[in-house]
Amino acid sequence: MSRPRLTIGTFGEISVQRTPGRKLEARARYRDWDGKTRLVQATGDSLKSADRALRSKLADRTLFQSSTSILAPDNPFGDSVTYWLEHLDLEDRLSRTTRLLYERNMRALVTPAFGDLTLRGIGVARCDHFLKPLAKQSYNRAKQARVVLRLALGLAVRHEVLLRNPMDHVSRLHRPPHVPDALTPAEVNAIRLAIAYWEAGRSPSGPKPDGQLGAIVEVMLGTSGRIGEVLAIRRRDIDITGAPPSIRIAGTIVSHRGEPTARQDHPKTAK
Repeated sequence: MSRPRLTIGTFGEISVQRTPGRKLEARARYRDWDGKTRLVQATGDSLKSADRALRSKLADRTLFQSSTSILAPDNPFGDSVTYWLEHLDLEDRLSRTTRLLYERNMRALVTPAFGDLTLRGIGVARCDHFLKPLAKQSYNRAKQARVVLRLALGLAVRHEVLLRNPMDHVSRLHRPPHVPDALTPAEVNAIRLAIAYWEAGRSPSGPKPDGQLGAIVEVMLGTSGRIGEVLAIRRRDIDITGAPPSIRIAGTIVSHRGEPTARQDHPKTAK
């Protein structure tokens, strides 16, 4: 009669034998999440310690089993970054600018701190200790690092590589108090005078003026548009017959690495 098949996530009878080094080795067959049965073993100085070590190893194996053969809990963090970026490209829901920004933030801010760790070794405390010093240097950098780290580890949870996302339990980042700087009328007039002086060809430094800068600045002052959005305004976006006249912000200028500058058919945000 054949041996009954183990249920996925369970192990069979534990056996113990002495190794050539005089230690005791506990063994058991374990059926992994991929359906394959593998031999798991652990050693100890006594029967109890070997049994305890094996059961701990089996319990750990139960908690962390990947449903993908590409990524596993013991893979380096860099592998999970590659896996996450490939998944972003597969979903294709982000704008190219945001996709490149996520990759840049991950490579520059997060990977240097986590590159030598496995996924299994990244816990709440480690994430917390990473973000707090970074937030003291720059709140914005810490916020950007938190976003990409949460997304990458969240994908590992959804694909059953990790049991939980440690970023769900880190302490909140507190934005430092900030009072926006608004230009005074005197400062605005000083900027206008400087532009007029340069466009008249009186300034010996800087590029040769082409007569556009003054108009660009006036539109930015009048619309609160970003520089890229103002540069993307077309004739059909301007209505001078209305009361009052209006400009429609419906695009922005983007410059991707290795590609020519181009107009994007929507602004940075819906607002």
